Amino acid sequence: MSKEIYKDIITPFLDRRDSETWHDRARNALHLAEATPFTLKLLEQFAYQRERFTHERLRVVLGGVEFDNPLVVGAGWDKAGKAVRSLYTLGFSGIEVGSVLAYPQEGNPKPRQFVLAPGVVLNRLGFNSPGMETVAKNLERYRESGIPIGISLGKNKDVEPKDAPQAYAVVAKRLYYDAAYFVIDVSSPNTPGLRELQDKAPLTDIVQAVNGAMDEMGGRKPTFVKIAPDLTNEAVNDVIEVIADNGLTGIIATNTTIRADLKAQYGEKWRDEPGGLSGDNPEFRRMATEKIAHIYRETGGQMEIVGVGGVKDVKTMLEKIRAGAKIVQIVTAIREEGTTLPGRINRDLVDWMEKEGVENMSEIVGYGKS
Repeated sequence: MSKEIYKDIITPFLDRRDSETWHDRARNALHLAEATPFTLKLLEQFAYQRERFTHERLRVVLGGVEFDNPLVVGAGWDKAGKAVRSLYTLGFSGIEVGSVLAYPQEGNPKPRQFVLAPGVVLNRLGFNSPGMETVAKNLERYRESGIPIGISLGKNKDVEPKDAPQAYAVVAKRLYYDAAYFVIDVSSPNTPGLRELQDKAPLTDIVQAVNGAMDEMGGRKPTFVKIAPDLTNEAVNDVIEVIADNGLTGIIATNTTIRADLKAQYGEKWRDEPGGLSGDNPEFRRMATEKIAHIYRETGGQMEIVGVGGVKDVKTMLEKIRAGAKIVQIVTAIREEGTTLPGRINRDLVDWMEKEGVENMSEIVGYGKS
């Protein structure tokens, strides 16, 4: 399906319907596509130019994990880990599953996901999760796939802050053998009190508990902390210090924003609506990119950074990479741009690299040619 047909017909159709319902249907359709080699091959016809594309120039190593291109599905798109192989077939190099909680949780009351404008979404899902046991069962089928799977760790909303370290650690232990890397998500705006766990003392406790769980299982895997775009640079520096002091790998920047003025751009009724805004909003994209650039400067480029926030094409992807991100994640734009998105961006990126004389991704992280 061409980008034009998708944008002219499919996207307007989806924009008029309940966003979460159709997201679930899309994910379930991708899950069904994994049923047989034939249906998986059929799915490839929906990729850009009807094939999964990658190129030697695109290879990236993040925290010791090799990705065949720098595009990863961010947490929130496949919370249950049911469509990993399909998303990989469409052109993504890895999938971050979750956030995963110890116990099943319904999340906030519906409706809780809203399309404010083409490519811009407000969500207050509230860590809806089938729980770690269901996710573990779902991920068993991918054990021998070679696809890098990240596990985003969260906590149930009824877990008190003092018990949060153990809540994160138990999920890390349960999904240890399925994870290429872990992410400590303390930045979702939709679980009361969660963002307070980004503060230095509670974050240190969580990080040390997750490290301890990995040590018990046989060794530490690459681990990141996901931060909010609304943090001050001073608060980001505290996160950097916790990561450095405890031997973690890096930072994922950023989650959604709660800025009321950005919500109000789409109508005053949204100004005080609970939830986080994501997607194709220029100011949100800038906020995320500035956080990446700040982390890169503060750490002298020595800390691994994953960039996420408003990426929809090769231009917006390069903004994140040139700011200092090694890997870029996409969530909201998958819905708006369709199944050809990863292949289109990766081909455009190779074309750009060839034109600019760039041989590999490491040449442009943090200081690339414009």
